[in-house]
Amino acid sequence: MTPAKPLVVYIVYFGPLPPWLPLTLQSMYVNALVDFVVITNADAPAVLPSNVHFEKTSFVAMQQRLSDLITPGNSSSVHYADTYAGHYNKGNDIKPLAAELYPQHTAGHEWWAWSDLDVVFGNLLKWMNLASRGKHAACCRCIPRQGDGGRGAAKAREECAAAAAAAGNLTPQTCCQIPLSKGKQTGQLEPRNVNMVNVYSHKHYCPCDHDEQVNVVTPLYPNPWRKKAWGPFTAFRVGWGTSLFRTSPHWKRVISSGDYAHFDEWWGEFHYSRGWETMGDVVTRLAEVEGGAVLSRLKMPFAEAKTCTDYASGCSFCPCGAMRLKLRGSTLEVNEQEVMLLHLAQSKFAWLHAPKLSLPAWAPPPAATGGGDGGRPAAVEDGARMWAQGCYEVNHLGRMNATCKLCSARAPTFTEVGVPGAVEKATKLRRHRVQSDFRGHIVYETEREDEVRLEAKPCARFQQ
Repeated sequence: MTPAKPLVVYIVYFGPLPPWLPLTLQSMYVNALVDFVVITNADAPAVLPSNVHFEKTSFVAMQQRLSDLITPGNSSSVHYADTYAGHYNKGNDIKPLAAELYPQHTAGHEWWAWSDLDVVFGNLLKWMNLASRGKHAACCRCIPRQGDGGRGAAKAREECAAAAAAAGNLTPQTCCQIPLSKGKQTGQLEPRNVNMVNVYSHKHYCPCDHDEQVNVVTPLYPNPWRKKAWGPFTAFRVGWGTSLFRTSPHWKRVISSGDYAHFDEWWGEFHYSRGWETMGDVVTRLAEVEGGAVLSRLKMPFAEAKTCTDYASGCSFCPCGAMRLKLRGSTLEVNEQEVMLLHLAQSKFAWLHAPKLSLPAWAPPPAATGGGDGGRPAAVEDGARMWAQGCYEVNHLGRMNATCKLCSARAPTFTEVGVPGAVEKATKLRRHRVQSDFRGHIVYETEREDEVRLEAKPCARFQQ
């Protein structure tokens, strides 16, 4: 029997291919045992890594495919706005359906994941293998809900104990042992803070004692909240998680609507105003209420080029502060820390307007083709020599401001912009965030082209 391949990653992207694509392709290329499927309306580059497949489809054809999925035999029930914004955003709602829409690419793999095209990948299998170890499995079934004031934990414990006693197999670890205390107002046993109860902080009270396997991996989790899916990368075991989107009672409404619902994540306007259950809600429900989802509680390092003062989203502890990267082989370092991946996020304006940006088209190194140019075009051979360096770096994804306009009056002023090593010291990454007092000073350009300094080049030690 042929052993299963470890991982296939799906990306849904409509619109012109981005200027950072050669770097993303290089990061895919060095993940040689991982397959990548890019579902897009764009033509594939002339040369692709052997583990990258472009599945070309028009935006109209994708809507027809989705219509057939929602109402078999009816290829006209989905209509999206034919704009660039509509193309780009709606692709994120489609990602959770990708493995079912294109099952031929999932076949023969142990895991499938969704991701984005504005991502630079680190050593994915290194972190996937660590995260999916049995000792990192997080199992819990009696997490309290906000709606019952937290007393759902006590009720679930009582029901579990009664059922186990009737079956004659009651042990101290049979039922969740979430620590409870008597509420001052209600007099009922309940957690002190309902929103802080989760399968990570209560891991010692919710053991996996039936040989459960991790079947969901995302670097965003563990986190202080309870949502357990992230758009830039979430992976599921094939089979159990291939069609998990169907567990959301609202998936048909999400897909048939032209509105962007952030279905691949945990937030969005329509999650709140219309009550649409996104994939973050689905996985949370299956992990903490109904059972079935077994997440990894390994805290994996990852990065995002995003401001650390984005409190409007209610995520003051989200990944933030990525300013520079170095891709050495399959090892990705961001702000001097190795990470699983980097989401380019708010740095995209700089990529589109950087005067120093010069990324040649991706091509495999000459050795991969037996040496020599093999009659390839000069541009391809230039790219081959460039990417054969094996180490690439990008600087100035964002920049350090002297002050932070959104910080409190006590925020310090950064006076060492020109001091060698000062910016690096002030912006070191700790797992996924810059934590220094200067984190709020990191800004990403959105409209001023004259402030863009982004540069991408071979690592300094390779330069002549």
